[in-house]
Amino acid sequence: MKIPTCQIFAWTDSTIVLSWLLGDPARWNTFVRNRVVEILDNIGNQNWYHFQSQDNPADAASRGKHMLDLKGDKMWWNGPEWLSTSNIKYSRPANITTNLERKIISVQVNLKQTNESSSIATKFNRFDNLTELLKVIIYCKRFFKGRELENKATTITTTELEEALKTCIKIVQRDTFEEDIQNLKSIKRVKNYSKIKSLLPYLDDEGILRVGGRLRHSDLDENCKHPIILDSENHLSALIVSDAHLKTLHGGTQLMLGYLRLKYWILKSKKLVKIKIRNCLICAKQNAVAKSQLMGDLPRVRITPARPFLHSGVDFAGPYQILRSKGRGFNTIKAYIAIFVCTSTKAIHLELVGDLTSEAFIVAFRRFVARRGRCAHLWSDQGRNFVGANKELVAAWADAKMKFEGHISEMLALDGTQWHFIPAYSPHMGGLWEAGVKSMKYHMKRILTCNLTYEEMMTLLCQIEACLNSRPLSPIDDSDTDNILPLTPGHFLIGEAPINVPHSDLKNIPVSHLSRWQHQQKLLSDFWRRWQQEYLTRLQQRPKWQEKVKEFEIGRIVLIKCDNLPPGKWMLGRVVDKHPGHDGVTRVYSVKSGESVVQRPMNKLCPLPIDID
Repeated sequence: MKIPTCQIFAWTDSTIVLSWLLGDPARWNTFVRNRVVEILDNIGNQNWYHFQSQDNPADAASRGKHMLDLKGDKMWWNGPEWLSTSNIKYSRPANITTNLERKIISVQVNLKQTNESSSIATKFNRFDNLTELLKVIIYCKRFFKGRELENKATTITTTELEEALKTCIKIVQRDTFEEDIQNLKSIKRVKNYSKIKSLLPYLDDEGILRVGGRLRHSDLDENCKHPIILDSENHLSALIVSDAHLKTLHGGTQLMLGYLRLKYWILKSKKLVKIKIRNCLICAKQNAVAKSQLMGDLPRVRITPARPFLHSGVDFAGPYQILRSKGRGFNTIKAYIAIFVCTSTKAIHLELVGDLTSEAFIVAFRRFVARRGRCAHLWSDQGRNFVGANKELVAAWADAKMKFEGHISEMLALDGTQWHFIPAYSPHMGGLWEAGVKSMKYHMKRILTCNLTYEEMMTLLCQIEACLNSRPLSPIDDSDTDNILPLTPGHFLIGEAPINVPHSDLKNIPVSHLSRWQHQQKLLSDFWRRWQQEYLTRLQQRPKWQEKVKEFEIGRIVLIKCDNLPPGKWMLGRVVDKHPGHDGVTRVYSVKSGESVVQRPMNKLCPLPIDID
């Protein structure tokens, strides 16, 4: 084109490249030196300058840009604005240097020589099944022998499986017992410090390390007399143990050890077998064990003096057969017993209920409140009748507030019972009323020998109630002569135990200086003082669940324990939330199973050996 040669100026936004161009190319490595020389042959280093990256039009090409975006890119077509003005920037960084000192630093490198078997043995870790590993070994052998086409449609034979297993055994033995094998080849024995010296090892005709032992003259099979020696640390041993676990139909420790000893002598095999059983998902389901968290602190309503039955728990027992009427030909009907237990005094109130409907319980609850006074807080499990009763009581209080007017009516309507539910399938959290049910059944089983009428059953329940409220709150000590009369729940109800020896006539005894009301208050105060000294202090110890166990993490896979089903049919779940108590310890979890989320206590959840995603 006959364009006259003009002076060329070039810019770069890289200070490193600029230092290469301004320096001596002989000091750079071969890759950089060759490219610097090629650039300087076209543009001398005196015409190279530096500018910012935002002024570099080549930046778009190096990063990549769509053609439609390049159409309106002024930087791409025109370059920086100062390039078209008389104020062109010819600048170089002040701190750039090209006088680099050549330094030779001696570096000491430690090399570890690895043999071929070690590198191959590590590839066994990719396999979770022994059969898959052996198949890969067989196909590799076929390929290297040039028989891949000949055996393409041929099934794997038993001989090939045995040869592949021997190949794997030789690889891991050379990797684990390299020194012992070398000693056996050279001096025909192992060193005294060898961990297999007691086995009197030897190499068979195929180069496999076996146990010499003391059974050479027995009639056992050769593999049983001289089993193959393996270390429990290599992955092949784990695969062999897993294969034995499947072939023994998920057998236990002793069964698997007996099966393995027929052919192998694995060092520390018992530990390896236990690890396999513990990590087996099927065995973990059958052997699932739930843990109990540290026993929690007693709630405030259990350790604070309060009027009897102000704070109560309720549960049902039954069914029991009740006669419609006396005489022949009358059928029996089912009836149930509602047990109300005071959380402070352990006093018990029994009510006969016709069925387990919410309506029947509400009627029984009204009788209980009429005889024992208002109940501020009531605890129960999550039975359907209780849940339904709670909804109807809430509706009853709301209806009362709408119908009655005046200050007294409003107070009665607002003064309702607050209902609390313990988590589902956690009767240990309601142990107080569960113990009351057990005590009631103790007397019922010994007295109830035939079907009773409604009146007879009510009479029997009142008598059992009197017996239960006459039980001492604390054990009786024969050596304690000061407290002859033990403190009972009846003292808080009627001032004495319901079952008691009648006192003599006290009409002629003059009344003390205290009025009768003050005397009763003093007795009640004495009862509460004895309650604190004799009963409350006994609740200090934790009779069980004395250690804090590790809590489940969010996302942990667990089995939801169901007492009515075998472990194999327990449902799987994932922990999605924790519900810690007042002491910060979590005893209840929200578990997602399928599409539903349920709350279960810790002793109903069994962790599985599955890692969290």
